[in-house]
Amino acid sequence: MNEHVSSALFVYVPETEHYCRQLLENPFQVAVTHVPLAAFLEEPKGFLAGTGHVVFSGPLEDFKRIIRLATQYEFSVGLVPMAEQKRLVRCYDLPGQPEAAIDLALRSDGQMMDLILCNDEILLFKATIGRLPLLDVSKDSGPIVMVGEAFKKIIGLRLLKFTFKTGEGTKVKTAACGCMIIQRHKRSLASRLIAHDSSLTDGMISLIVSAPLSITEYVKFLFQACRRRDTERYFPSTIGYIKTAQIDIETEQELTVTIDEQQVVHTPLHCTTLPLAIRINVGEALREKEKPAQVIKEEIRKDNLPTGKEMISKATRKNIPFFAYASEERFRDLFTSLRTDAEITPAYLVLILLSTMLATVGLYLSSSSVVIGAMLLAPLMAPIIALAMALLRTDTKMAKRSTGTIVVGIILALSASALISKIFPYEPITPEMLARLNPSLLDLAVALFAGIAGAYTKSFKEILQSLAGVAIAVALVPPLAVAGIGLGRGDLFFFAQAFLLFSTNLIGITLAATFTFRALGYSAVVGSKRSLTFVALIMLLISIPLYISYQQIVDKTIFERNWRQERFLVNDKYLIIQKADVVHYRDKEVLTMDILAREPLNRNDLAQLKRKIQSNFSKELVIRAQVLYIP
Repeated sequence: MNEHVSSALFVYVPETEHYCRQLLENPFQVAVTHVPLAAFLEEPKGFLAGTGHVVFSGPLEDFKRIIRLATQYEFSVGLVPMAEQKRLVRCYDLPGQPEAAIDLALRSDGQMMDLILCNDEILLFKATIGRLPLLDVSKDSGPIVMVGEAFKKIIGLRLLKFTFKTGEGTKVKTAACGCMIIQRHKRSLASRLIAHDSSLTDGMISLIVSAPLSITEYVKFLFQACRRRDTERYFPSTIGYIKTAQIDIETEQELTVTIDEQQVVHTPLHCTTLPLAIRINVGEALREKEKPAQVIKEEIRKDNLPTGKEMISKATRKNIPFFAYASEERFRDLFTSLRTDAEITPAYLVLILLSTMLATVGLYLSSSSVVIGAMLLAPLMAPIIALAMALLRTDTKMAKRSTGTIVVGIILALSASALISKIFPYEPITPEMLARLNPSLLDLAVALFAGIAGAYTKSFKEILQSLAGVAIAVALVPPLAVAGIGLGRGDLFFFAQAFLLFSTNLIGITLAATFTFRALGYSAVVGSKRSLTFVALIMLLISIPLYISYQQIVDKTIFERNWRQERFLVNDKYLIIQKADVVHYRDKEVLTMDILAREPLNRNDLAQLKRKIQSNFSKELVIRAQVLYIP
């Protein structure tokens, strides 16, 4: 059976005077004296004579006055909440019905609890500084409401410089959009994050710091918040946490601090805990058993927060970017690797020569497997990726070295393939060679995607082995080998078409890799805009012949589709075009055809067929036909 106090003082305001009769006639035989709040505040000591328990019903700001007096005169407090005080009811687990609330308010087993002061103002629920997207949204809100609130708050969101100094003297300098001190604030995402670690009697302040470094991280946090339920085992990647007995919060510029959504102070903010300073009658859910005295260790989780002078400077420069900035460790590892890739080394020279010679032989053999082997050996991808980073970071030294490495590789590859073509001057042009001519916008698309993949795989050590697959996809060396064969043969058209494909790959990879590194956070801005503009201009110029070539491919596809199953009557003989392929070479078009015929064709038949086909073309046509006889 619950025990009640023997006597109590009921302090009320005009709005709650109607509770006086119920308290005076309570069925628990508690002697209750009632007094208006104004009178009590004038002479509290006189009214408290003979009783050590106060029941209060009134606004929150007046309740805080009662709390302050309770720490001075050491009386316990019971609460009869007003109808509109839903948060007070929720946070102190109070009954909703007046009769039950009066029963709880008159009990003698109040809960001892800590009191937090912020700039000497009492904090009962929470104090917020800055903007806290999502953290203050009720957990009862559905995903649609959470998403709506999230995207409203992301507009203009930026990180500000904060310095936190704990009770043990630890300083944490970081950047954040806001922070929240939580005492009793139920049903919010913030309270869920620390529910497993919160207590009314541990003498500690719980501070959550929000620092989304990018919109992508913010969206990830939103997604996790909507679906996570096991919050005691989960801490978002955008949140820091400090648990300490005392904390000082400083900001670069003065910020507003809202305490319990009512009182307003400003930074700098000094917060301290008064351990077990007050006794309040609370519901069963908040009652904690008496614990033996023990030292609670200070806790600081700052791994998810930006630290370091350079990182904080980047994070606070402007509104949060779409992508996060890369960590210093990733910066260091990647730059070390790229500076090595930009150098001309004996291994690089040997691999360029071997891959080019292998590719050239494979092209002459028309062996795709040999050509793929050459792609795997080719080291050209590495200095191109290094050049992309150099353009982004305005690293002139690395840009010069990587450019020099690429140029040396191009010269060696052209020379090696031209020399081999001199050894085999009478070898015919193979389909593998023709496949590297007439590049189109589709080849540019391949280069752009390869650049994105190359920069991405280079940025993460765990997937670096995938760079070989990127090299196969973009095929840098085979076009160079075909261009060298063109030089060896003295065929400038052959050289120009193949070198256009290589240039397309080179420019596309460089541009795509540059913006991929930017997206991955390796620079706050594109540093060398002039250099990048120059690369983009070259790509635009290259796109003109690529577009023309693409249109030719479209026309060729339409032509081949229309000519399939085309019938010709030649000297009273019916001929069917089963297959027709057109290849553009110089100012001629080479038409390869499979012709179905029932009767033998003589030279005169073939000549007449050629004249009929030629009448459909404006350019001189070279026809290569294979006649298949059918019964």
